[in-house]
Amino acid sequence: MSLLIISVGEIVRKLSRSWWQGLFVIAAVAAASVLTLISLYGFRREAISPENRPIQSRIAGYVSSNACGACHPGNYASWHASFHRTMTQVATPASLPPEMDKLELAFNGREYKAERRGDKFFVRTRAEGSGNYGEPQQVVLVTGSHTLQVPWLETGEGRTLQQFPFGYIVAEKMWAPMSQTFLLPPNVKEYYYVGAWNGACMDCHVTQGQSRFVADNKWDSQVAEFGIACEACHSEGREHIERNRNPIRRFKIHLTTKSDPTVTNPASLKGPESGLACGQCHSVWAFNDMTDKIDFNRHGAAFRPGARNLAQRFVVQPNAPDHREQKDFIHRTEPDFFHNRFWGDGMIRVTGREFNGVQGSPCFRGGEFSCISCHEMHLDSPGQADVKTWARTGQLKPKMDSDAACLQCHKDLSARLVAHTHHSADSSGSRCYNCHMPRTTFGLLHAMRSHQVSSPTVQESLAYGRPNACNLCHLDQTLAWAAQNLHAWYNQPMPELSQDDRTIAAAVQWILKGDAGQRVLIAWGMGWESAQKTAGRDWLYPYLIYTMTDTYAAVRFDAWKSLQTLPGFSDFRFNFTAPESSLSESAKRAYEKWLREVRKVNAVYRSETAIDSDGRFQQDVFQRLRSERDEKPIFLAE
Repeated sequence: MSLLIISVGEIVRKLSRSWWQGLFVIAAVAAASVLTLISLYGFRREAISPENRPIQSRIAGYVSSNACGACHPGNYASWHASFHRTMTQVATPASLPPEMDKLELAFNGREYKAERRGDKFFVRTRAEGSGNYGEPQQVVLVTGSHTLQVPWLETGEGRTLQQFPFGYIVAEKMWAPMSQTFLLPPNVKEYYYVGAWNGACMDCHVTQGQSRFVADNKWDSQVAEFGIACEACHSEGREHIERNRNPIRRFKIHLTTKSDPTVTNPASLKGPESGLACGQCHSVWAFNDMTDKIDFNRHGAAFRPGARNLAQRFVVQPNAPDHREQKDFIHRTEPDFFHNRFWGDGMIRVTGREFNGVQGSPCFRGGEFSCISCHEMHLDSPGQADVKTWARTGQLKPKMDSDAACLQCHKDLSARLVAHTHHSADSSGSRCYNCHMPRTTFGLLHAMRSHQVSSPTVQESLAYGRPNACNLCHLDQTLAWAAQNLHAWYNQPMPELSQDDRTIAAAVQWILKGDAGQRVLIAWGMGWESAQKTAGRDWLYPYLIYTMTDTYAAVRFDAWKSLQTLPGFSDFRFNFTAPESSLSESAKRAYEKWLREVRKVNAVYRSETAIDSDGRFQQDVFQRLRSERDEKPIFLAE
C-alpha cells in the first residue's frame, strides 16, 4: 500500500514537473514566435525600398557583384578595393566624410547645418542671418570616393535628388562650395541643379542606371548596382551564372577555348572594342537622336561591353567627319559645348574623358592600343603593388608609370633613347610621358596627363593656346627657344613669333594673360618637381603668390598647393574660397614672408622670367601682360 502511495506520489511529481516544463516550452516557443514575427516585420520594413532616393533594382539579366564573388574571389577582392566600387554609395556613417554631423557652412546667402539621427544624416537650411532652419533633408547618396566626395539630398519629390552645395576635398580634409572645386567663372554660384544626378551624373557613376523621367523635374531612378561594378565591364551575369552551374560546361571551356560567350572579357578584345568598355563612361558622348535619348533614359544603356559602338550614343570627336548632323545640332543648341571640353584641334581638355584621347592617338589606329595597354582592372600581373597602392595610382600595370608603357611597343627606341630625346637618359626630358602625354587636361583641382599621344609643337600653343610639353617643363624659357630646338632636332617648321614670344617665358605669359584654363595648368605646373628642377624655384614665388588672388577659385587652389611645394611655405595656410579681401591679405602675408625670410639676397633671375634683381615683378611687363588677359569664361567641369 505504501509502495503504491509512493509510486503515485512520484507519478504526480513527475507529471507536475512535465507540466511546468511543457508550459516553459510553450512559453519559449511563443516568445520565439513573437520575436520571429517582429524580426520578419523588421526585415519586411528594411526590404521595402526607400522612396526618397534612387534604388538598386532587379534589372533584367543583372545579378550584382556579390553573385560574381563566389566563383571569382580574387577579381572580386581587387575590384572591391578599387575606387570604381565606391563611385556612388548609399549615405552611411562609413561612406560619408568624417564628422559630417558637425558641419555648419555658409555660402551664397544660405547657411547649412548637418545633424545625425542613428545612422542617418540630415541637413537643415536657412537664409544667412535669419532665425530658424528649415525642415531637415536626409543625405541619401554620396558620389566620389578618393578625391572629391559629393553628398546628395532628398527633395520630397520621390527619387529626385538635390546636390548638397559643398564637396569634400579628401586630401585637404576640407569642405568647399562645389562651384569652386571645378574650373568655373566666379559668377557661377551653383553648378548642379535639382535632378542633375538623375539626369546626368548617374549615367556614369552607377552600373546600368535608368533615369526614368516622370514629369516636370521628377524622376524614378533605378540602378542595377551603385558604383561601377563587375557587370559594367563584363555585361549581365545572369546567363553566365545559370549556364555555368553545369560543371561539364566549365571544364570544357577550361580545356578548350577558355572563352565563354556568356560574358565579356575586355582583355580578350581588339583595342577599339576593349577601349569602348571604358569609353562608355570615360568619354564625351552624345545621343544619336531624341528617340535614343528617351530609350536611354527609360531603359538604360543599350551598349554592352564587346560591341563596336555605343548604340544610342556616339563618342564626340569635334573635328572628325562622322555624325556631322548631330554635331551641327550641338553647335546650334549649345554653342560652348565644344569649347568647354576640347582644345581647338579637338584634343580633350577636361578630365574623365580619357577615351577621346585614346581614340585620337596614332597608336589607336593599329587596332591593338587601348586603355588596358597600361591599366588593369584587377591585380592580374606578376609583380603588382599592394592593392591600396594599385588603386591610388590609377590601377596601372607594373612599371606602366615609366617608359616601359611606351617601350612595350616602341622597342627600338630604348637603344637610341638619348638620340631621340636630346636629353640625358636620366632626365625628365627623356621620359616618354612628359613629352608625349603632358598635363594639358584639368579636373578635380588637378592638371592631368593627356591621354592623346602626340608630339610637342610650338604651333599647338600659338593656334590653340595649349601649353606645349617643352614649355611645361622649361617654365623659364620662351616659345622661340622651344621652336628653335624642335626645328633643330625634329625639323619642325619655324613659326612666326611675336616679340613677347621671343623674349618672355611662355609660362609667364600664360599665367598672366592666358585664359583661366591656361592659368590653372601653369599654376599646377609650377609645383611639379621636374619643372622646378629644370627651370629653378626662386622666381616662382611671386607668380604663385599673385595667382592666389585669381578670380577663379580652382586657379587659386593650385597656386596655393604649388606654393606649398617651395622651401619655406610647406605649412602656409590659405583659404582659397575666402572673400576677396581675405585673399589679398593672405597674398600680402605670403609676399612679405617671401621677401623678408625666404628670398635669397644674391639670387639671379633670368630676364625671360620678368623678375627684377630684387625679386619683384618688372612692372612694365607685368602690367602690360595683365591688361591683356583673356577673360572669356571657362567651364571645365564634370
